[in-house]
Amino acid sequence: MIRWKNAALGAAVFGAAHLVLTARWREWFQPGGDFPPWFLNSGRAVALTGGSLFIAGALVGLAARGGVREAIVAGGNLAGGAMVAMCVVLALTGPGTLVPIALTIGAGVIVFNCVAGAVMAWAVGGG
Repeated sequence: MIRWKNAALGAAVFGAAHLVLTARWREWFQPGGDFPPWFLNSGRAVALTGGSLFIAGALVGLAARGGVREAIVAGGNLAGGAMVAMCVVLALTGPGTLVPIALTIGAGVIVFNCVAGAVMAWAVGGG
């Protein structure tokens, strides 16, 4: 079952993280580098985006009613929204030649952080 609020939250969190990356790319994430702002182009950028999605996953995991399955579904919906936002950002910024690799690795980072955050919060919250 699709939970549109979680999917919208995932898209919003990924979009906000990308806006921060774009605004502070040279100062915080890639000083002196020639790579464009993208969350896989810097370890710090991966940490910011992954951490943001982990926290959002924890929030949806705490809000999930039911068992661990509900927390996983909530995290999966969050990840789905974030992946749609990732695809939109990549399409708008120019995908380049490594787009399949970027989408695959990016999806792995997104799904791992969203679902891990949701399951962790469910477990700690009295699951």
